[in-house]
Formats: sequence, C-alpha cells, structure tokens
Amino acid sequence: YLNDIVITQTESHRQRLLHEAAANLWLWGIKVKKIKAVYHILNCCNIDVTQQCVIAEIWFPVADTGRIKRALQQGMERSGSTISPILTVVQSKMAPPTFNRTNKFTAGFQNIVDAYGVGSYREMNPAPYTIITFPFLFAVMFGDCGHGAVMLAFALWMVTNEKTLLAQKSTNEIWNTFFGGRYLILLMGIFSIYTGFIYNDCFSKSFNIFGSSWHIRPMFNNTWKDRDLEDNQVLQLDPAVPGVYSGNPYPFGIDPVIKHNWMLISTLKGYVYTCTFKST
Repeated sequence: YLNDIVITQTESHRQRLLHEAAANLWLWGIKVKKIKAVYHILNCCNIDVTQQCVIAEIWFPVADTGRIKRALQQGMERSGSTISPILTVVQSKMAPPTFNRTNKFTAGFQNIVDAYGVGSYREMNPAPYTIITFPFLFAVMFGDCGHGAVMLAFALWMVTNEKTLLAQKSTNEIWNTFFGGRYLILLMGIFSIYTGFIYNDCFSKSFNIFGSSWHIRPMFNNTWKDRDLEDNQVLQLDPAVPGVYSGNPYPFGIDPVIKHNWMLISTLKGYVYTCTFKST
C-alpha cells in the first residue's frame, strides 16, 4: 500500500512538472533562438585589446547612418552599459556589395531579377522596369480574361488578408512563394484580363459583346451557291460584297468572326503537324 502511494505521488508530481514545462516551452524556444542569434553576431565581431568592448565591421547604406546610431544608443541604454557606441567610417579597397532597397510590393520583382544575377555596385537596377514588363509579357503569352480574373481574385484575397496570413508564419515553401509574389500575381491577373479582352478569349471561348462587323447572309444572297457549300470546306468572306462588312471595326479587341477563324486555322495547323510528325 505504501508503495502505491509513493508511485501515485511521483506520477502526479511528474505530471505537474510536465504541464508547467509545456506551458513555458514556446517561450523557452524564443529565448533560445534570441540567445543563439546574439552569440552568432558576437562571433562575427572582434574583441578590443582592452577586452571591454567588441568591434564590428559592416557595410551599411549611407542613408541609414542615423538609424544605426539611434539603434546603437538605444541598445546601450537598455543594456545599462557605460561605454558609448562609436561609429566610424573605415576606408576599404574591397568592392561594396550591391544593396537594392525593396518593400512588400517590389520584393517579388526584385527576387525575379536577382534570380538571373545581382548587378555590380552602383549598376542600374532593372527591377522597377520589371514591375510593368514582366506582368505584361506574361499576359501577352497567356491572355485570357477568365483565367486572369481567377488570378486577380486570388491575389486580392492574399493582399487584403496579408496581416493575418503573415501572423501565421507558415513554413510551407510553396505557399510562401505564392504569398511573397502576391503583388506580382495581382498585376499578372490585371494584365491578363486586359489582353484577354484584346484576344477576345475567356476560358478559351470567344464572346460577342459589341456585335460582329461581319455578316454571312449577304454572301449567300450574292456570291455563295449551294454547290459552293458542297465543294468547299472553307469559304472566305468578301468585304467588297455589300452588307458583308459594316465598315466599322470591332470597338475593342479581335472580332469574334476573326477569332473563330484563327481557332479553326490553329486547329487545322495542329492536325497537319500531328499527321506530319506521325508520318515521319
């Protein structure tokens, strides 16, 4: 009986300790990460000959000099140190590293440019031009207003809920890639909608909003006969025939008749290419 009491008390004491540790585990993890970060920075510094302070050699933008001085002063006050921080400029023969200041809007475009290569010091940064050219060239290759609307809706959802999504601190690499490029996807969607209307393409379907400028019925009245329909697989509209062409171009984008003919030509070309490939 005494053994059972000792075992029960031991188990209950262990459970209390584990519950207390579980409640503080998250805070302990944060403290350990902070301590490791501090020691990592200290290991990058050199110790002064007096063994009383450390010396750090860093590159920093000239525009941030005031912010760095205020941060050092604030660190001295919070730590209770009596040694004032000293910031001096050291001449170096090394080439300075390239620094391109970004924000949450331009960071995605800068990452695209850096993926191809980082420019030299004081070399012109092409990222600002990429903000327009990259989404536009994407839309030229993939102009579909339906698909663009889906991309735009997804990007708007990420932009409007970015604070909540940032607070989640997801470790999913694929999701972080999409979320980091949310403004890039936003512009890609807008440009895709624009070029989709120009291409008259919505989920690979054309639509007739303003009414086609071409009419087929006058061709039957003046030119085409029943025998023409039987002998020819493809017939061409003649704008010289009265009533076939209204004389006014389609207000915006490609005329639905031309769009349909393009799709037919593309299908025929693909069919011929496939037959040729199989025969070879």
